[in-house]
Amino acid sequence: MKLPNFPFMKKRHLIIGLLAFGSVLVFASALSPTSQKDDFLEKRAELVIRKVGHLLLLQAGDSSSRILPVKQLSAGIFQLDFQSQFSFKPDSLVKIVRQNLIASNLPINYIVSVFTCHSKQMVYGFEINPSKNVIACMGRTQPKGCYSIQIAFTDFGLSEEPNTGMYRFGLAAMFVSLIAFVGYGYVWRKKPTPSNEKGNAVQLGNFLLLKEKRLLKIEDQVIELSDKESKLLEIFAAQQNQLIERDRLLKEVWEDDGVFTARSLDVFVSKLRKKLKSDPSIQIINVYGKGYRLEVSNQ
Repeated sequence: MKLPNFPFMKKRHLIIGLLAFGSVLVFASALSPTSQKDDFLEKRAELVIRKVGHLLLLQAGDSSSRILPVKQLSAGIFQLDFQSQFSFKPDSLVKIVRQNLIASNLPINYIVSVFTCHSKQMVYGFEINPSKNVIACMGRTQPKGCYSIQIAFTDFGLSEEPNTGMYRFGLAAMFVSLIAFVGYGYVWRKKPTPSNEKGNAVQLGNFLLLKEKRLLKIEDQVIELSDKESKLLEIFAAQQNQLIERDRLLKEVWEDDGVFTARSLDVFVSKLRKKLKSDPSIQIINVYGKGYRLEVSNQ
């Protein structure tokens, strides 16, 4: 098909504009249903968590006190509160949570934490994931008290119809690739001037940490970092070979979330260790009961 002649527009610009418009449509169709499914998943999670509270109180012999509304503290993190004090067995809590979340097709990676109402201290918790479950203190009945229960899903919103979402985003990526290809061939003849990465970078052994881009570079390898991984590594990089207390790491990285557990820190440190394994001269050492130390042996 021959493109019409527009006196005010070059054909190459028209092609790029059409491709850009197509990519916007595909992205919109991919994001809109996903948002609706996320809303549905949140409502279902709230109902299931209320049911968990109901069954837990029945186990404690309480069939009349109220279960307070479930609060969503942030994406994938829900809190369950109760009107009355109760005691519970960790065995019963683990069994009730696992059976109901599996039956409701909710995400299978999650951390459950039980806090006291007043001091907000965690008195019990466990983690369920496909690779390794972390469940402690089974058989030890918790005394009667005021408790709140938090359930944090580590991959909330990613479990429903992944193939459909990948298909839509694949189409969007195809359009974006076409725009980049056509744009390079028709408009951007000159190579962009490379940015000065060194200006905002930190040397970690053989790695280069690009803080603004949240990237780790070593030789030809580029490793992406999540927001919390990047924040943790920046703190470690600023005080290499020095002990950094757990409380400080939790406060600086998780304070804005409003809820966190010591387990969250351990999980992200484990992820960083895997991403730093290309350089054997770097190790994140756990100083028991105190914190962590990033050791760089070649400095």
